[in-house]
Amino acid sequence: MDVTLAQAALPREISLSEFLFSAELWTRDDGILDTLVDTAVLCGAVVLAATLVAVPLAAYLAHHGRGEIAVTWMVTLSRAVPTLAVAALLVPVSLRIGLGFEPWPIFIALLLLALPQIYINTYAAIRGADRGVVGAARGMGLTESAVLWRVEAALAGAVIMTSIRVAAVQVIATEPLRAFLGGDGLGRYVRDGLGQNSPSQIVGGTILIGLFAASTALAFRGAERLALPRGVTRLSSNAT
Repeated sequence: MDVTLAQAALPREISLSEFLFSAELWTRDDGILDTLVDTAVLCGAVVLAATLVAVPLAAYLAHHGRGEIAVTWMVTLSRAVPTLAVAALLVPVSLRIGLGFEPWPIFIALLLLALPQIYINTYAAIRGADRGVVGAARGMGLTESAVLWRVEAALAGAVIMTSIRVAAVQVIATEPLRAFLGGDGLGRYVRDGLGQNSPSQIVGGTILIGLFAASTALAFRGAERLALPRGVTRLSSNAT
């Protein structure tokens, strides 16, 4: 992506209402809508990649009772390695091999942020599946693969979806760091606002990031309800 686009600044004196509600600012080339789509594509790609890697791996290892040490390492690394430091270290590498400022440095950094969250919770959810139900499934003659994906994964579906939701919100909230490493995205408004001493851009950019994260969380909440097996949903409704 052309970094000069990310550096295109709005007028310093713009008001917050103009920033948020001006149709021209939203729809012009490289406007707010384009920037929002750009951020959504990157964050969506990160979460999708993390899900495709973490869920099958964690489910398989949990089903076979392996990988406890990997979970411990995941917890430790996810708390110890700051995303900004990872991205900043990867930027010179990306530039040296001709890939530019983005998207690979921030993509990899965000991927490393999302992977532990999804992996750890998927592993715990599969291991915590009702052993009586799992045993009954085996007694009915289901293969181990069927037990894993049709029984354990179904019982763990809501927890897995919750972990993906939490990871997605974390990725969206962290993605604005990309703008401070020579990239684009919604963080550009916060960066440009700081550079121009424009509170409206800073507050407006923060509002956009918060709204995007909140709407994503709400969308995943709906998906979590769909991930619950019907019997579990019915029991939960009766309990309330």
